[in-house]
Amino acid sequence: MRVDLDHPFPLRECPSCGLDVPSNENRCPICGYEFPTRGAMHRNLWWIALIILLVLLLPLLTMLRS
Repeated sequence: MRVDLDHPFPLRECPSCGLDVPSNENRCPICGYEFPTRGAMHRNLWWIALIILLVLLLPLLTMLRS
């Protein structure tokens, strides 16, 4: 992906036709290629992993303190 810092939105290249499309657009205006978007689960995955890690480490930390 190429990024143009002078443009208000960074540009990304459409893998189907090669047109530079602003990164805030989810569809190429020429060929209609739909860029993949991150779902809610993907965005929150690191929070879920952090909570699981804390749940697993909390008993270990309490055991080490006593």
